[in-house]
Amino acid sequence: MFWINDAQLDDEQKAAVRQIPLDTSFLLTGPAGSGKTNVLLLRARWLRAKSLSDFRIIVFTSSLRDFIRTGAAQYGVPPDAVVTAHQFFRDFLSDYGQKFEATGNFEQDRSMLAGQVNSLIISKNISDIYPALLIDEGQDYTDTELLVFRKLTPRLMIACDTRQSIYRQTVTHEIISSIVENTVVELKYHYRTGLKICTVADKILIDSKNFPSIRDHCKYDEKAKPSSLEINDCSSFDMQIELIISKLSKQVDLYGDALIGVLFPKKEQQVAFAAALEYDATIGRKETIRVNTLHGSKGWEYQAVHIGGCEALSRMGGVQKRLIYTGILRARTSVNIYHTGHIPGYLEGAFSSILPPKRDPDLSELFGD
Repeated sequence: MFWINDAQLDDEQKAAVRQIPLDTSFLLTGPAGSGKTNVLLLRARWLRAKSLSDFRIIVFTSSLRDFIRTGAAQYGVPPDAVVTAHQFFRDFLSDYGQKFEATGNFEQDRSMLAGQVNSLIISKNISDIYPALLIDEGQDYTDTELLVFRKLTPRLMIACDTRQSIYRQTVTHEIISSIVENTVVELKYHYRTGLKICTVADKILIDSKNFPSIRDHCKYDEKAKPSSLEINDCSSFDMQIELIISKLSKQVDLYGDALIGVLFPKKEQQVAFAAALEYDATIGRKETIRVNTLHGSKGWEYQAVHIGGCEALSRMGGVQKRLIYTGILRARTSVNIYHTGHIPGYLEGAFSSILPPKRDPDLSELFGD
């Protein structure tokens, strides 16, 4: 999860922390599990060692903020330096005596907040008031948000993986590199996720030109801990909940203190499962279980992942493939998918890539039941 000492870093990761000149802004790219967030935190620690302590580490969600704060404390970075973009922008407005009136609509509020901050910067000619800003999950920000970050600091570091862009309003890819003068540092290899899981992920985002394979650069030890994926077809959502809980009762003992993620496409699915888990008496240790939406799980990592309610994926619009892609890559070793009725064909096809070939059906079988 978070590194213990420098022996755990490969040469590319070490170079990203130490060998980029102090005053250089850069884009850090790499697949899930390549260590981008760890490098970002270590770069922050390196900035402190250079007496540049008034930086901010900016993340997209409060869930991810809480996760990264645990790593910040481990690396000697003040946890309060890790903030959400929403809070960062609101605090900035407050410093200049301005308030933001939210409407409750996420996309609308996000656009209005960034626009108000940008207008304030222009009207008061504000620039470079933070010695450094370090942005995690940079692919999830809009052009306006990233341009605001650029105006507020001479040292901008952006960690990014466009394969995990899961929001409708996201950055134009040309801008994300141009605002750091096209200085790009690539982390090629990843170590977290099992080979079978990577194989399925590649089949979900099958466009190899725009979404490079992660299986080809996988350094996970498949022999020591074989990875697994399973699709569970359930008669109802209640049956999904029951099956997930039955699997969790075994995994919490098997994996010890390692975290287990239970994720859902929709908030109401998450709430229903969390209520069932709270009243369940079969699981002795629940403190390692994290229940979240697929959006909210961004940036987290788990030993095992359960993704329920996948029949809802088809209603998630154009981001659905990247959403389930991101969800399964939260796991190290085990992924279980649950659905009632049909799941999208791309997901079923991706899972079939790790199964033995099926026999040709008889003609009579093509007519159904």
